[in-house]
Amino acid sequence: MPGETICDLLRPLIGKSGSIVIAIRKIGPIGLAVAEHNKLTSVEVRPDGLIHIERETGWTVVDPDDVVAVAWSENPGQTAGQFL
Repeated sequence: MPGETICDLLRPLIGKSGSIVIAIRKIGPIGLAVAEHNKLTSVEVRPDGLIHIERETGWTVVDPDDVVAVAWSENPGQTAGQFL
């Protein structure tokens, strides 16, 4: 999935609570809880093409070439379901 597409999907979630799931090829789903004390603060494509996802309490770097799905749920206790 193109890096800018991932950023476009995640940017509207900055500052919101909920749960984000990113499905990574050959690995599976990676969950990012974004609660009141751990909200998404920024998402950007780095110069090397990787996606930098920053939250109040940490960050994650993802290779967009391996992303097959992105899901968000407003209810942090609810998962996005199974990815096949």
